[in-house]
Amino acid sequence: MEDPVVHVTVTFLGLLRDQMGVPRLEVILPPGARLRDLLDALAPQVEGKIGDWAWDRNTRDFTSSVIVSRVHSGKDKEGELIDGEEIVVLPPMAGG
Repeated sequence: MEDPVVHVTVTFLGLLRDQMGVPRLEVILPPGARLRDLLDALAPQVEGKIGDWAWDRNTRDFTSSVIVSRVHSGKDKEGELIDGEEIVVLPPMAGG
């Protein structure tokens, strides 16, 4: 019997999608994983692709210029990720 895992889709929008070169990444994490665990798993894939304005190598986190939203639970950064969850990463928006 296989160990259970949590599948998370990270969707990049706008300039971040362009910098990543893909619209989304699928990440497999162990049960009980939280957003911090996801960020640690993403770090090797985003470092060197996403600019310093959006990714902080020291904290291994998106900067405050970027919106990270859990589709099912908003900006909750503390709760466990659920299997099939989608995380959307948005660059700063401008408009008029």
